[in-house]
Amino acid sequence: MYATKEVNGVPAIQRDGQSVLSVCDQDWEFANWLCALLNELGRKSELLLNEQDWEWLNAIDRPFRRTAQHA
Repeated sequence: MYATKEVNGVPAIQRDGQSVLSVCDQDWEFANWLCALLNELGRKSELLLNEQDWEWLNAIDRPFRRTAQHA
């Protein structure tokens, strides 16, 4: 199950306590919407994201995380 949590002042989507995606611009409304969508998709499918998907998400999240830390 996915949840929206604050990580270093930024909303983050977490699964099983692990951050999988940070949300830019402190957009809590979008973060909550995305979290609800991921949970709904997860109920409809046994496998939402595979390992390759996780690697891709982590790869695109790193530059945003660095940018947010310098802002």
